[in-house]
Amino acid sequence: MPALPRPIPVLIASRNATPKGNVLLVHGRNGAPDQPQIAEIAEAYLAAGWRVIAPELPNSSALLESGPASELTLTGHLAAAAEAWHWVLSEWPSETCALAGHSIGAFVIAHLAAGTPTTHHVLAVSPAVSGLALLDARRAMGPPAVAELEREAPLFRAEMETQDAAPALARTNARLGVVTGAEDGIVPISYARTYFASAGNGRFFGALPGEHHCPAGPACADMLKAALAALGA
Repeated sequence: MPALPRPIPVLIASRNATPKGNVLLVHGRNGAPDQPQIAEIAEAYLAAGWRVIAPELPNSSALLESGPASELTLTGHLAAAAEAWHWVLSEWPSETCALAGHSIGAFVIAHLAAGTPTTHHVLAVSPAVSGLALLDARRAMGPPAVAELEREAPLFRAEMETQDAAPALARTNARLGVVTGAEDGIVPISYARTYFASAGNGRFFGALPGEHHCPAGPACADMLKAALAALGA
């Protein structure tokens, strides 16, 4: 794998001297570890006794030092997250490790889990199963939504029709859970179900009424807690 152009900042948090395990938490397009939907996932893991490792991945408009958001690609997001994941596995080689991700972060962790048979579990929130699914949802919003994507992230748009996490999910033996917003327009619930159904060991699927692409709040916290319980976390 080629070296990335800049180091990846990583935020690490734990409330236990001896955590239950380590989870790499991967944000989505224009995401960041401190965004509400990511912080909600982190809080669920911290409350369950896990160590959370949240990288600040390149080309996010929410991270000013991460590079131009216009240069984001699914393959680049995966490469950067893979570097962070390999660091986690080498830093804590004898400890339990899991993966969590939001939106295209969920696309990424499907591939990471497929390549790591020791992954304890996978938790996907508002999961993007493929670039084509994301593009279809944009098309359903109308031409202006597609034009906005092409203007803001042309490289991302260029690879959407060829990127698919379903084959990786089919090769993943880790227990998998999905939490999604029932009103999500970016990842409609049908595509979240496709993500779940593509996995070889799906254990939990939960849809939050009234929530959109970035679920957060008490109902989301309860759903995440239930998901982690179902995943043995």
